[in-house]
Amino acid sequence: MIRKSKIILFVLTIALILSQVSAFAVDYTLEIAVNEVEETLKFSFDDLKAMPAEALIDEEYIYNSKTGEKTADVKGVSLKYLLKEKAEITFENGQVLFEASDGYPIDPQSLEDIFNDELKYVIAYEVNGEAIDNDENADTEDITIYRKVKEEGEFGTVYKLINKIIVTEEDASAAEETVEEESAEIEDPADTDVEKVFNDITEEYKFAEAAIYELANKGIIDGMGDGLYAPQNPFTREQFCKIIVEALGYETKEYQGAFSDVTADRWSSVYVQAAVDNGLFVGNTDGTFLPEKIISRQEMAAVAARAAVASGKVAQEKLDKFVMEKSGYSDKDTVADWAGSSVAWLEAEKVFEGVAVENFEPAKDVNRAEAALVVFNTLFK
Repeated sequence: MIRKSKIILFVLTIALILSQVSAFAVDYTLEIAVNEVEETLKFSFDDLKAMPAEALIDEEYIYNSKTGEKTADVKGVSLKYLLKEKAEITFENGQVLFEASDGYPIDPQSLEDIFNDELKYVIAYEVNGEAIDNDENADTEDITIYRKVKEEGEFGTVYKLINKIIVTEEDASAAEETVEEESAEIEDPADTDVEKVFNDITEEYKFAEAAIYELANKGIIDGMGDGLYAPQNPFTREQFCKIIVEALGYETKEYQGAFSDVTADRWSSVYVQAAVDNGLFVGNTDGTFLPEKIISRQEMAAVAARAAVASGKVAQEKLDKFVMEKSGYSDKDTVADWAGSSVAWLEAEKVFEGVAVENFEPAKDVNRAEAALVVFNTLFK
């Protein structure tokens, strides 16, 4: 009787363990939703790799990074195939949203582009012969979407850490009205310069206009939607982390929890980690980072100068020789010692032209126009 009880207990224990393994196992890597229906398609890595030969792509992709043109040998599944054959999408006009697990915002894609055989969107699970690990967590299987370059010099053709794709059908009548409205607004069809993108850069912010468009085209800085850039809006420490990391072409880093006021699920945490790891930003002595604090001019100067050293624009030894005593700013004595060499060198490089004239105003809050100008003048001019 005792022996029988032990056998029963053993069987129940094994069943419990198996049920727990099943409950906690990750059963899918990519989710696809069409027209906001409750039921979605879910694909595991094994599902993707088991697709038929006509669905698979194994090709070289060219893309632009902040440090120049790069190539990658990409292996994965055709997104067009998944949407047409698995999701059974029959409509041609629609919008496709890529959702990233780190919350990074990605511009909507058109269904027309995804069905374009020349652009060849691929859901990649292997790059250059290795599994993808953009979140630096070996326990997770990462998805990156690549597409072919559509226009020369184009940025934004690689979309990392994708875990969900949402497809919505476009209302044909609404789309037709939109096209008519846009056609009416464009008097000269040839006049489609990038300057048409932002319509709120007034005369007050013309000093930063070229820098704003250059950084926007490179995918380093974003607008606010609806043709707005909001040059007057304040710029925070976490926002400056993002654009300086992007400008230098650094990979984002999984957050290690170093600061008491930055959580792993915060959108900026991966940029904060990358910036700190590369010596661009430091936290405060009390263990905080103050991500939402508006960055001051001297804080921005210190970070920009570190970025210049990191990019090879100036050697640290040379930068250290610049001192505020030789500065032309009337308020040079108010610049903190820790920012002095940075401000002095950037002043000599004419980085602040249009921002600071007679006075530097080191403690003044930075706005979106000033942030764009300083990053562009420091790293790209």
